[in-house]
Formats: sequence, C-alpha cells, structure tokens
Amino acid sequence: MPRAIIYALSPTQATTVPTSLGQATHAAFLRRIQAVDPDLAARIHDEEGVKPITVSNIFGLGAGRSSQVDPERSYILRVTLLTPELERIAADWSAEALGSLDLDGHQWRVTARSIDAESDPWAGTASYEQLAAPLLERPAELPSRWEFSFAAPVTFRRRGVNLPLPMPELVFGSLLDKWNAFSPIALPGEVRRYAEECLAVSRYDLRSVVSPTSGGALQIGAIGRCTYTTVSRDRYWQACITTLARLAFYTGIGAGTSRGFGQARLLGDGAS
Repeated sequence: MPRAIIYALSPTQATTVPTSLGQATHAAFLRRIQAVDPDLAARIHDEEGVKPITVSNIFGLGAGRSSQVDPERSYILRVTLLTPELERIAADWSAEALGSLDLDGHQWRVTARSIDAESDPWAGTASYEQLAAPLLERPAELPSRWEFSFAAPVTFRRRGVNLPLPMPELVFGSLLDKWNAFSPIALPGEVRRYAEECLAVSRYDLRSVVSPTSGGALQIGAIGRCTYTTVSRDRYWQACITTLARLAFYTGIGAGTSRGFGQARLLGDGAS
C-alpha cells in the first residue's frame, strides 16, 4: 500500500549546507533500512530500475549551491514507500524514533511526522486498488485533462542523456514503469503509445532548475505545472491515464526520485 510521510526537521545549529541534499536524505533513510533489513537495503542500493522508496530534498532551502539554515526554523522532508516490506519497517519511523538525521555531515532534529492528508496535503496512504478505481469501478465520468504540480525538478533519462521537458510519453511512460514494478494490477505497454500519440500539452507554467549532484555535476529539471489533454477520447485509455496520474503522488515522476527529483502530484479531477 503506497504511503507518503512528511517530516518536519530543524538543523541543530545555524550553518551553511548544500542546497542539494537529496543524495544525503536518501542515504540517511537507507541506513535506517539497513539497520533492520540489510538485504533489502542492498537491493535498493545496488539494483537498477525503479526504486521502492522516494526521498525528497529538504524543502525550504534557498537557491544557489549552498544555503544558510536556522535552528529556529522548521524545514520539510518527504518520504514515500511503495512496498509492504518497507511499510513494515517504516511503522517504527516516528519523529521520536528517528530522533536526528545526519545529512552530509550536518545534524538535523526530526520534530514531527504527518501521515495523512488532514495534517499535510502531501501525506497520505492508498492501496493500488484504490488508485486503480478509474479502471476497476468504471465511473460514469472520466477526466480528459490531467494537471500536475512538479514540486521538485523532474527530468528523464533516454538513450544516455537527460531530458528535462515533461512530454506526455515521458511522464506517463515513467509512471507506467513504476506502476508495473509494484502494483498487482498490470497495465499494458500500449499506455505509453497512447500517451505519445493521443495526449497533448495544453497548458504549462514551467521553469528549469539546475541541481548539483553528489559528484558535482549539474542536472537540469523542470518545476511548475503542466496540463495534458487527450485528443482521442477512449474510456479505457482515459482510465489507465487517470490511474497512473494518481500514482504520481507516491512514486514521483521521471529519474532520480529516490534522491530528491520528481516530486509531483495530480491536481483537480482524478486526484487521490
């Protein structure tokens, strides 16, 4: 059952930190997993392909390569889990149990946790069957337009290069890969073709963001909003696209979601 958790945290002292801490936040939670299940941690670290966990960068840091942080201020970290084994481990990840996190050599106090949308709109839980309601329940009306908010840079890898433009086939192809990696309900590969041939970008408000990676290289992604509209209405394919759009809240979109990239959510109709 996919789960999204929001943590509030503060640095233990006023200091300057890198603005790109996604690799560090991922490593901090991987160490927590390793303490309980070393084999699972090794698989997450070593295996290629879709990862069963996403960990955001610290929200609230400034622009540029580094940012001054204030111990009197609260910052946000988001973690999502996509498999039952990770959910079982994370059941013990209360704010008190986590205590503090070492992020790139800097200590942060974890002060609060939110696990449902009532306490934070970026937290929540849904089963794959609930996300697939557009397919399983056959509602009378299905969306023909899907608007996403990209809260962290979204980028894609294709033929060895990064593509920072969220084109329909890239967005929904990414979500299809993530869905079929973890959901018990498989979706056909033709969803990718439908997205490429029958979805159009109808509105966007995007800007490019340059994020330094742990190795010092720069990676470009897009943040903002983008709306996709079908030009060929078909109830089955619309249901598939809506299901995948709802999944984005938990899996993120594109490459690098385990280390801070691709945090996204569906807005309006079809949202979970």
